[in-house]
Amino acid sequence: MDNEQQRLDAMQGPGRLWIPQTKEKEIVYIDDDPCCIYEHNPKIGGNYRNEATCLQGVSEDVVCCQVLGPNSRYYVGYLTVVDCSQWTDGKGNEHQYEMRLMGAKMRSLKLLRRRKDDDGTLIGKMFTHHRTDEKSASIGDDIAFKRDVNLDKMFPVVCYRGKKLADLWREAEEDPAKMLKITNTFNIKPGEDGKLPRVIPAFNYFEVLKPRAPQELRLTLGGVEPDEDDRKSSYGGGGGGGAAQAVKQDDVPF
Repeated sequence: MDNEQQRLDAMQGPGRLWIPQTKEKEIVYIDDDPCCIYEHNPKIGGNYRNEATCLQGVSEDVVCCQVLGPNSRYYVGYLTVVDCSQWTDGKGNEHQYEMRLMGAKMRSLKLLRRRKDDDGTLIGKMFTHHRTDEKSASIGDDIAFKRDVNLDKMFPVVCYRGKKLADLWREAEEDPAKMLKITNTFNIKPGEDGKLPRVIPAFNYFEVLKPRAPQELRLTLGGVEPDEDDRKSSYGGGGGGGAAQAVKQDDVPF
């Protein structure tokens, strides 16, 4: 895969869980062993949706720390979740049950560790995440268990970037290029029959969080804006247009 295709794939990668202040979302955990990295999130184009895996220990040209300063990087662990909230995009299309990357910083990681220790696992559990205010973690600072979920029954309704996984799987089984994209995005492989398991997989963190090439990152960071408010924790991207609505429990098929 050439550098241009990698750049395009990164732009079209997984959306990240973000909760507006004072709002809440119901999410279902697909995995509970976070992939932890160091990351930067500079302000570019007026927003902080510019997460970039730090190049320290990866490349001799650590352009991110050179431009932004080494103290700008932070430790974050990523998990795969399904966002059960409903929202409408700019074209009027309704979305729900979207797969998201959830980035948890140290305080949130400790909170999730306690919940996992108490419950034994987070996988297949629905939690309500509430965000108190703009200074709270963007994934929520108050987490409450809602109920257990049957992930097999959930599979038919789960979407990735607005398209149901079931449809993406069928298309991938008929097109090698689409299969490569699926296996790069998700931690899943086809069986000997060429069919993908009908399961909700975690993201392929090795690929979706892969550090960018130094020369590409240098170009991106050319548009960095001064940051004076130290609010760098807004995990957005991948849609979410407007305040989320609570999931309608009577309509939940899982």
